[in-house]
Amino acid sequence: MRAVVKTRRIRMTAIGAACAAALLAGGASATVASAADHPAAPASPSAMTPHKAKITVKSDKHAVKARETVRLTGSTTGLKNGEKLTVQHYKNGKWTTLHSSTTVRKHMYSTDVKLTEKGTWKLRVVHGDTHSATTTVKVS
Repeated sequence: MRAVVKTRRIRMTAIGAACAAALLAGGASATVASAADHPAAPASPSAMTPHKAKITVKSDKHAVKARETVRLTGSTTGLKNGEKLTVQHYKNGKWTTLHSSTTVRKHMYSTDVKLTEKGTWKLRVVHGDTHSATTTVKVS
């Protein structure tokens, strides 16, 4: 019984530390989005997943020159270590997958994206049907 209580205490401490680190890293500017803006209600309780996946994203720069690199960082909930994340760019009315990807490590990720064209880039991080909110970078 003591081992169970100790394990729970360690788990809660780790979760608290991860949440505090995410808040310190992202502050109020970090954004969270789920797989859909308006998810449908599940058909039955057995169809529900225990944890809904979420991804946050933050850009280290909000304005760069063409061909410069931007680092995207964030945290994940409901994704396992090693899960692949990709970066998408909103262009011409649709989301296009870029050649930048990374994997989840300890519920966090980091990836570099080279922005080649001038303009306003809307970027998001994706895993399956789950995506982050967008972060915007102006390229001159």
